[in-house]
Amino acid sequence: MMTRSPATLVKQAQEQELLARDDFRRQLHAASKHMSQRALAARLGISQPAIAQRLQGYTSDYDTRPVETMQSCAQSICESLGCPSEPLSTRLRLVGQAISDFRALTQPHDQRFFLREPQSTGDTRWDALLAGVAAREARRVGMPIPLWTTDDSRFLDRPWFPTETLSLRAIAFEASPSDFAIRHVYLDPAELESV
Repeated sequence: MMTRSPATLVKQAQEQELLARDDFRRQLHAASKHMSQRALAARLGISQPAIAQRLQGYTSDYDTRPVETMQSCAQSICESLGCPSEPLSTRLRLVGQAISDFRALTQPHDQRFFLREPQSTGDTRWDALLAGVAAREARRVGMPIPLWTTDDSRFLDRPWFPTETLSLRAIAFEASPSDFAIRHVYLDPAELESV
């Protein structure tokens, strides 16, 4: 039995990936004759601009992955808040995953789509945290801060420490990024990045 070299295997994988992309594009063109781009995007779980770009042959690192955005993060947090038995760490993990997904984006249009204004989580504290995350991540990549993050409803009147350990509050107060602290949300960013 003859073994194939790693270079041959990589080349075959690349060829298969190109064939899969072409097949996806053909199927997308066929479906676009019967559905709007918006409906296709909703059905596939990707953004409408990604559909338009795919139809033109363009791809990005993110456009075929399920859309995880500030909106879907807010919705997941809202659902989690409806389950009193879920620990705080579950919601922090959702925020951390959203940050990780945002940082994986390389195209400015994908980043802007990701940072669009989410609906309220139903809890002003989590709304403020999400606004702080969006402002911080936009600033980190050199984008303008989303206007929705400056709305009064995205700022707290009283300090909030999203931690279950009281002794960590001093560390959170010290380590909290300015985009969080200005909103009275005090959280060590390591809590969100160690997902």
